[in-house]
Amino acid sequence: MGRPSVVHRSPIGRPSAVHRSSLIFLSVVHRLSLSRPTVVHPSSVGRPSVSSPFKNYCTTLYPNVELNVELECRASSSFKNYCTTLYPNVELNVELECRASSSFKNSCTTLSPNVELNVELECRASSTFKKYSTTLYPNVDLNVELECRASSAFKNKHTTLFANAELNVELECRASSSFKNKHTTLFANAELNVELECRASSSFKNYCTTLYPNVELNVELECRASSSFKNYCTTLYPNVELNVELECRASSTFENKHTTLFANAELNVELECRASLTFKNHFTTLSPNVELNVELECRASSSFKNYCTTLYPNVELNVELECRASSSFKNYCTTLSPNVELNVELECRASSTFKNYCTTLYPNVELNVELECRASSSFKNYCTTLYPNVELNVELECRASSAFKNKHTTLFANAELNVELECRASSTFENKHTTLFANAELNVELECRASSTFKKNCTTLYPNVELNVELECRASSSFKNY
Repeated sequence: MGRPSVVHRSPIGRPSAVHRSSLIFLSVVHRLSLSRPTVVHPSSVGRPSVSSPFKNYCTTLYPNVELNVELECRASSSFKNYCTTLYPNVELNVELECRASSSFKNSCTTLSPNVELNVELECRASSTFKKYSTTLYPNVDLNVELECRASSAFKNKHTTLFANAELNVELECRASSSFKNKHTTLFANAELNVELECRASSSFKNYCTTLYPNVELNVELECRASSSFKNYCTTLYPNVELNVELECRASSTFENKHTTLFANAELNVELECRASLTFKNHFTTLSPNVELNVELECRASSSFKNYCTTLYPNVELNVELECRASSSFKNYCTTLSPNVELNVELECRASSTFKNYCTTLYPNVELNVELECRASSSFKNYCTTLYPNVELNVELECRASSAFKNKHTTLFANAELNVELECRASSTFENKHTTLFANAELNVELECRASSTFKKNCTTLYPNVELNVELECRASSSFKNY
């Protein structure tokens, strides 16, 4: 977690496109390897290597949960897991890598309903850290205290995790001698209150980093400013998801003059801008109300011409990442329009049968992605024009079998994840009604290797669902899906 470079170094060429892009760089969320049923964590989800003192009494999986996971619960001798019954309507009830130290006492870790990730991850508290009130409250996405190796100058007095916070994290707080952390009380309704890897340089002065409420990620991460970089106005404003200055190693041709972080931005990031000789960065002023203004690892090939990559306001992720276009790919109209979360053309190694005619990225979409479209000979891509106001319009790794006919996969608007991922349908599987409806976060058919006893009759994905997933449905003989 100390290295934020996981965002742009994601090999999204495999079905691990969503998680390993790791836009929010946590080890649980961004490492979702969608290619395999180990969706949540590629580290060892499939191997719950529970130690001998761990007793799993009440892990009955309740209905309407996305992922009820107890992952890598290698509890120490002082850890007693009494009340880990997984409640309904939670996305990820995870207790991951709870290697509590001797001074850590986990008394009240009962997982409450309506939380996405109740995680206590890698709590290797130092000797100066005293954990008094870490009871996990309901309606929090991620209540995490991760890698709290506090330095001698850091005093953690007010880290009580409040309700309705996605990620209350104090991660890798190795404060330097010039850094004084006085006001890091974690407020309610914050997704990620993070002070991560604050190794401030000598020219950096951190005056006003008080973490305000209703922020997703207040992060100062790896601020190794170069000599030409002057950080004058990086006060973190409220209602921002990620105020990040991450790994600004500007090249000689890059001049960073207007990177003041504005309010109501999720991710104001300039990450690893190692521009090539043919790349000219003229208009990268970060405007307000953007989630991720990113130019990440733009190693443009000789056939790629980057003319109009000015980052517009109100976008989550304006990314041109690893555009190694093949000879048959012509990039004419990739101007990034406003109000998009992720305008990405990532690893477009189009095959000879693939014709990319209409991939102009429309506004107000989170992820307009055509990723690793290695279409087979029986696959015909006619109507994949990406519509506005969708988070993830993805056709990822569509290696359709001979029995699969893709006729109605036009991606509709206002869906977070319209995905057909790794549909290796068996001979008994007939996919007739997989039209993806609007306003669904994850409409996914992932790794549907149905067994002979499985009958899929009514799996039409309905709107307004967070995760419509049929993942690794290896149903037993007693399971009937009607």
